[in-house]
Amino acid sequence: MGQRNRFVGLLILVVLIPLLSGCYLNKMVEADEVGIQMDDGASISRIVGQGRYTVWKWFAKMKIIKISALTLQWDDPDLVTRDKQPIGVAIGITFARMGDAESIKYMYTQYNAIAINDDQLTLQVLNRIPRIAKEITAKYTLDDMLGVGGDAEQTRSSVTKDLFNLLEPELREARIQLLDVGINNISPSADYLNLLQQKANAAIETEVNIERKKQLDVQLQQEVAQTNIDMEKARRQNLVNAELAKTYELSPQFYELERIKQLKGLLGGTDKIYFVPAGTDLSLVLTGGAINEQSLISP
Repeated sequence: MGQRNRFVGLLILVVLIPLLSGCYLNKMVEADEVGIQMDDGASISRIVGQGRYTVWKWFAKMKIIKISALTLQWDDPDLVTRDKQPIGVAIGITFARMGDAESIKYMYTQYNAIAINDDQLTLQVLNRIPRIAKEITAKYTLDDMLGVGGDAEQTRSSVTKDLFNLLEPELREARIQLLDVGINNISPSADYLNLLQQKANAAIETEVNIERKKQLDVQLQQEVAQTNIDMEKARRQNLVNAELAKTYELSPQFYELERIKQLKGLLGGTDKIYFVPAGTDLSLVLTGGAINEQSLISP
């Protein structure tokens, strides 16, 4: 019985020794992680990348540090632009711990909390944004921020570039890598939005008036062209009439023939023509194709 107890005690001791000593077996470091190996359990021995690690040393341990990207959004509804316009801004940020050995060592020793805790890392980033955002909005007018004045694309690019350039060194000091930053949303005052809407409506109305004037110009050109055509037709007809007048003057017989042709179109099939001697007083009344005749002979 005594031997059995000694054996069990020895077995327990064998199991506890590795646990008490702090050594580790097949410790896994993922692709988005780095490992801090501390052979004595306190000071950094080496920084290792992805893989499995085993160390059989007294008090040895390993800290795992995440270097994957994190994203957050920061909002402030009470900022002011260069032209003293109230504005709300939402900024999106993507960042990560720097993964090189020197940066990991520095972060772990100088900023231990943000090295091992994502919430503390996020808080460090958030603490640096407000003064940067105020500096940016104070530099640009509201129209610049909204991209509605001048070269809108270039202005928006300048705002984003300035935001990155001001925030990046702030984070780099703590060995935080700024991957991306941008303004996700801008909220101007209701009064400004109303004025902007009026401006947009005026611009649309101007475009409509321009298009309407173009249509009227085209219509006027068409009418002028038609008038010129009608005038040309009238001019040519006058030339024809002038030539006919010359013919009538030169040939009374031709004139009489033409007159009879014209009269032919005025009479119906049952109408009659009466030839009255010259000098006779006579009134004729045409009624329904018949002629009522009354002769008035002078005494």
